[in-house]
Order: sequence, then structure tokens, then C-alpha cells
Amino acid sequence: MNRTVAAFVGLLCLAFTARGDYIIKERFEQADQVQQITLKIKGTKVRLDTGQETSALIDSETGVTTLLIHPNKAFLKISAEEIKQQTKALKEMLGQKLENPGDVQLKPTGKKEKINGFDTEEYTTNFNGVEMSLFIAKQYPNYQQIVGALYQVQNGPAMEAFRSMSIPADKYPGLPIRTTQTILGQKIVMTLDSAQEIDVPDTDFAIPADYKELNPPAADKPDHSTEKSQR
Repeated sequence: MNRTVAAFVGLLCLAFTARGDYIIKERFEQADQVQQITLKIKGTKVRLDTGQETSALIDSETGVTTLLIHPNKAFLKISAEEIKQQTKALKEMLGQKLENPGDVQLKPTGKKEKINGFDTEEYTTNFNGVEMSLFIAKQYPNYQQIVGALYQVQNGPAMEAFRSMSIPADKYPGLPIRTTQTILGQKIVMTLDSAQEIDVPDTDFAIPADYKELNPPAADKPDHSTEKSQR
């Protein structure tokens, strides 16, 4: 489970969310493997679908994350404290010094590239010890709403840990179409395929009725030791 949580934390730090209802599709590439990711955003709630097998339901107000394991029709709840500990471990592993994200500067390299039909310009930065390359589309429609992103979800009281790992929205001169990072020697590439403003139904953020919880909280289990003492 720890690997699942760590991967989820890493994706959150790379992913974009938005003000309002959006569906955002991205490609996550690492170690020659490509994974399709779909983000659904509605207010402070996010649904992260990775392929057909797993989904994560995140409520930034409570900090509770629910992992849905579709093949098993099961779900697993991860507390805000667990996510916080995983985030802390990730920062320590990366050697991050928790600098003020507001101090980060994106520097243009002059390199240009057309990605997914959009003209982009490359910017680079070193953010908390991680070298980053961002190809940014300055003319992407309504990009301000999309990069107002992480901060819509991460401004929730339970998501404070993520803010120190994210570049503030007002630092972007456009929409990052492709972001490349090298973390612990591994190259990670996130490419945005599409971002659509559309009404997302509340049911997309609910646990399916036929899914069963894995490892339910101990408080919900009968206390057999108490029963024995009463005999």
C-alpha cells in the first residue's frame, strides 16, 4: 500500500486541477512505461483515474483519500495523516528543503516546440533541488482557470503539505503542456492531452454501492478482548 500512496502523492504534485468542473486527460511516462490519467474536478473534490483498474477520490477539505480497486470491487480509505507522512517521506527522500514556492523563477530557454497542436516555449527551473523543464502554451484558451489548479484543491485545510511541493499558479505564463522532471535518476514526463470544462456529476466522487472496504478501521471491529474479560 505504501507504494500506492507514494505514487499517488507524486501524481498529485504533478497534476493540474481547476476552479469549477473540469475533465483533464494526461499521459504519465516513466521508465519507458506510459500510463493514461484522467482527472475529474468538482469544487474541492478530485477523482484521479489511472487506467482501468484504480481510481483515487480526494476530498481536500477532509484530506481523506479513497482508493477504488475496480477488479475487486473494493475500496481503501487513507487518512490525511497517512498522506501527510507519505508526503514528508517523499520530501526527505528528494532532499527537499521546503523553500518558499513563491520564490521559484521560471527561466525561458528560447526553445520552441509544437505539442498536441499548441505552440509551446520551454522554461526551466530548479524547484527544491529538482530540475524541471516545462513546455508552456501561452495561447491555451482560459489557461488561467486551469493553472489556478493545485491551489483550488490544495487550499483545503488538509492539503497544506502539497503546497510547498507545487509551483504557484501565478508563476505560469501559460499552460504547461509537457513537464519533465528527473527524480532520483528517474525521468518523469507528464503531458497534457486535453482540458475540458464540463459538468461532472456528483456520483463520480462517490464510492460505488457494491464496493466493500478493505481493512476497515479497528474502531468498527468487535473488541474480542473485552468480550473475553466479561466471561
